[in-house]
Parts: sequence; structure tokens; C-alpha cells
Amino acid sequence: MYDDLYEYNQMIERKLDRVSELRAALTSMSAPLGEKSSGSHEDRMANLMCKIVILENELEGLIDDYADRKRKVQQEIFQLENEEWQDIVYMHYVEFKPMHEIAEIKGTTIGAVKMKNQRALKCLKKITKSQTI
Repeated sequence: MYDDLYEYNQMIERKLDRVSELRAALTSMSAPLGEKSSGSHEDRMANLMCKIVILENELEGLIDDYADRKRKVQQEIFQLENEEWQDIVYMHYVEFKPMHEIAEIKGTTIGAVKMKNQRALKCLKKITKSQTI
């Protein structure tokens, strides 16, 4: 249900890394001032610039989708009446904290955190079902 936020985040990170790599490659290809570059060199540079623009456009769409999904998930989480459940689900599915870290923050066991998370998810499933009817 909420794991897709993590997947979107990972896709965004990968595309950002790829844009950085392409920008670095483009920078390293730049001819020093005063030097002429060959046509094939200019073609490779133009090709890299096109790839960067395409990736940045894809990134823009992904970031917009991610923001919309994140907002929806947050709204659903904050409908939980139990604030501890809200905290656990938020930390795990929005902040991407692992269960052991949440347990440390909450001062409890991993088992307790997992149990509360499962109960919260069941409750969230009921909430989202009732809203779609």
C-alpha cells in the first residue's frame, strides 16, 4: 500500500544520479577555451545534453507524482486515531526508517513496533475502503 513511496523515491534518486553522471561527462568533454572541437565531439555533447533534458523532464513528472502520493499517504496516516500508530507508520513509510530504528526511537522492541504497524495498516485499510464507497 505505502511501499510505492519508497519505490518512487528510489526511482528519483537513480535518475538524479544519472543526471549528475551525464553532467559530469558533459563537463569533462568540454573543449578548453580557444580550441576547436570536431563535429563528432559536438554531436556527442549535443546527445548528452538531450539525454539530460529528457531525464530532467522525467524527473519533474516523477517528483510531482511522488509529492501527490506522499500527500495522500500523509492524509490517510493522520486519520488514524492512535498517535503512536501514526508515528510508526509515518516514520516507516514516509521517512523510510527501518523497524529497528523506530523501536530505538520509541524505546520499545522491534516486535512491538511491527505489531503496532500491522494493526495500523489494518485500520488504514478499513479507512481507505470506507472512503472509496
